[in-house]
Amino acid sequence: MGYRFLAVLLVVAGGFFSAHAALPGEKPDSLALQRLADDAIQKYLSEPNFAIENARQLLEVGIEHNSTYFQGLGYYLLSKTNWAKGNLGSSAEFGFNALRILEHTPYQLLTGDVLLTLARTLTELRNFEQADKFLKQAEQLAGTLKSDMMMASMYRERSMLQVERKDYHGALRTADLGLAIFEEVRDTVDVAVLYSRKARAYCALGEFDQSTKFNDRALYLDSLVGNKRGLGIQYYQAAVNGYKLHRLDKSQAMLKKSFALINEIGGLGILVKAHHLQALIFAGQNRMDSAVAEFRLVGVLKDSIYNAERNGKFQDMQSMYELRMKDDAILALKQSTQRQTFFNFALIIGIVLLLALIFVLWRLRITQSRANRELTSRNQAIEQQKEEMQAQAEKLYELNQLKSKLFSVIGHDLRGPISNLHALLSLLTTKAMTADEFISISHKLKTNLNVTQRTLENLLHWSLSQMDGLKTEKKKFNVRSVIEEVCHLMLDIAERKHLTFDITAAEPAIVEADLDQIQLILRNLIHNAIKFSKQNSAIRLRAVADAKQCSVSVEDDGIGMTSAETGMIQDHPQYFTKVGTHEEKGTGLGLLLCKEFVKLNGGTLDIRSAPGKGTTVIFTLPLAQEEPTPVALGTR
Repeated sequence: MGYRFLAVLLVVAGGFFSAHAALPGEKPDSLALQRLADDAIQKYLSEPNFAIENARQLLEVGIEHNSTYFQGLGYYLLSKTNWAKGNLGSSAEFGFNALRILEHTPYQLLTGDVLLTLARTLTELRNFEQADKFLKQAEQLAGTLKSDMMMASMYRERSMLQVERKDYHGALRTADLGLAIFEEVRDTVDVAVLYSRKARAYCALGEFDQSTKFNDRALYLDSLVGNKRGLGIQYYQAAVNGYKLHRLDKSQAMLKKSFALINEIGGLGILVKAHHLQALIFAGQNRMDSAVAEFRLVGVLKDSIYNAERNGKFQDMQSMYELRMKDDAILALKQSTQRQTFFNFALIIGIVLLLALIFVLWRLRITQSRANRELTSRNQAIEQQKEEMQAQAEKLYELNQLKSKLFSVIGHDLRGPISNLHALLSLLTTKAMTADEFISISHKLKTNLNVTQRTLENLLHWSLSQMDGLKTEKKKFNVRSVIEEVCHLMLDIAERKHLTFDITAAEPAIVEADLDQIQLILRNLIHNAIKFSKQNSAIRLRAVADAKQCSVSVEDDGIGMTSAETGMIQDHPQYFTKVGTHEEKGTGLGLLLCKEFVKLNGGTLDIRSAPGKGTTVIFTLPLAQEEPTPVALGTR
């Protein structure tokens, strides 16, 4: 991970260290230690020997003052700087020491850096399995800590492992994941590393233009920050690209620059690769003696690098690390056993106390439950009384509404005809009208009285229906006859507006329903059609039967209604009134009564209307299954 991150770590560690009163001797200068670590991180690639000296000082301070953090930090920096010099065996040894010290401590960020450095060293030692294991641990730790920078560093090292395993496409994808994070924070060194990684992968895939592009970018960034090790690697990769493209002179020129930098900082790993490429170039130039000498040098350098691995030192270090981890686990297990014994003793006491508490609570619960049952019983009784009172209040409200409706209907349907009769009788008694004149209008008067009588009867029927005292007595009859009789009764009112009735019933439609209720329905619908029709228009009455029912419609060309008005009539249990074309007034109870009687007779009622386009009211009645017994309609 980058030096900025370690600087933050050291600030935190310095505060912790200065507060540690139990350290022997004088307290170290935490700021001075921080500067040592900063300098080591900044210069381990360009001046690894300087960085090694700083790391040793940190380690000595950590050992002297028994500081876990500074011991771990010192070993970590020694591992990192020895890797930069190509001393892979020493790098692994110091890395395992750092990991042993830092594991099971709160310094998880530094532990993650150690895991990543070990993974890189083990990758170059070709211990891919162990390197992959450490990378997975670092990835899990980065996820737990939600550290984007640790995750990016993990991508950086995994891309190296994938290149060594020849998974070049996977390496490219992983490098892009790391670049997305490093480019955002402008970490030039790590961006250059991943550009170099992509250059190497593209070269292995034979895409030399892409390899050259990313190699040039890495060269530029490393030159900006003075990363000598990075520059040595980039010049080597440029030489490889030149060799693959058969540009041997350019390749040899790049190698010279690479050798100069590598020899200065002492990177054995890259030095082996550079001499091997030099041997191939000499062979391509037919300089076989020089090529053989280079190959021999490569062998000597490889023996130096992998000596630790050959003589078993690396395996010993790994075994020692694992053995120490087992010892730590055994010690932790013993401590855990002691804690468990104490915990069991405390648990037994706690269980006894808990049982006593449960017994007390159980007794309280029984008492509380008894009280709750009594309270619930009382609440239920109160709630029942409340519901009964609410039902009574609603019933009283309905009865009051019924009374208001009855008075309104009586005033609407009886006041007018009775007033007319009273006026005629007054004229006769005051001799303002002669007997002959009275006789001449008596026929019309009788008709009005018949209508009034029928209205009174219908009002009584409606009142009974509202009080659940009306029974629907269904009979079989021809709908057309009923329509004609009602139209005849309403003819006088229609003639006042010069209206005509157009009755259409193609075939006898025999229905089974309550005759009185159907007459009342038709009277109300025809009366409304007359009320809202314009003069010199027609009212159309239709009766159409199908297999199961008869549809009766009353249609006018009057003023019509809006959708809100029709919705109020059809969807809400309330009455709606509107002034007619000759300022006729009403109570609006007619349509409400029609809806109730249609429902009682097993039918449905529908209203279709639009402002200025008239209204059509359609209701249905069930057809009779057998021929009806004749009913004398004219005598009703």
